[in-house]
Amino acid sequence: MREDYLYNIALQCAELNSKGCACGCAGCQFNIFNYVKDVREASLLKANAYTDYHQKQDMISKNNVENIGIMIGGMIPILLFVALIAWSCSTVKSCFNVAQVDIKHEQPTQLAPIFEPNKVENIPHILAHMQRPGVVRDVNKDGKIDCIDYSITFYHLYGSNALIMINQNPSTGMNHMFVRVRGRLFDFYDVEPQGTPDRYSMGLIWGTKYDPRYNRDVTSQWRQYF
Repeated sequence: MREDYLYNIALQCAELNSKGCACGCAGCQFNIFNYVKDVREASLLKANAYTDYHQKQDMISKNNVENIGIMIGGMIPILLFVALIAWSCSTVKSCFNVAQVDIKHEQPTQLAPIFEPNKVENIPHILAHMQRPGVVRDVNKDGKIDCIDYSITFYHLYGSNALIMINQNPSTGMNHMFVRVRGRLFDFYDVEPQGTPDRYSMGLIWGTKYDPRYNRDVTSQWRQYF
């Protein structure tokens, strides 16, 4: 088995473990010791994957803090400008009256949030947005809303680094579409788009019924809906 594939299995194990995985290790398809007989080699793969995963999470948290600071710093001039306009309008009666007329006739709009493309940290926010009524629609017009519609909607919101995947496993009855999100190097996340912001890993949701060996990339077959 390719080393990069084994490394990805160990990364998935690290992600599940960080979320409080309750699965038994002996029969888990993400247990690297089920694939590598050499205990030292398996331990090294697992240790490297766990280290890389947690370093990445620390980096994401650090970047989030820095981005929030930059965003707040950038908003200060805008807030001051808005406050200046509000103060000016409050001192001029005609300006105040015009503002009232505009507000009275303005129609409220529902705008979808704009997510920065291809950011792994946006996965929980996208899933939260998709749970709102009317966000996921019958994309392929087959008269139902199922895993196809959820996967394509997630792709639209996430970006071009996502892949549309199908897992067909006759031995477990698995026939399901989901999304694979590509990170850096060989890093990837198999996302159940019908999941929740705190529970969306395919392995965590489907357990032993999901065997990644049966995954197939079908992105090109669904481009007409992108």
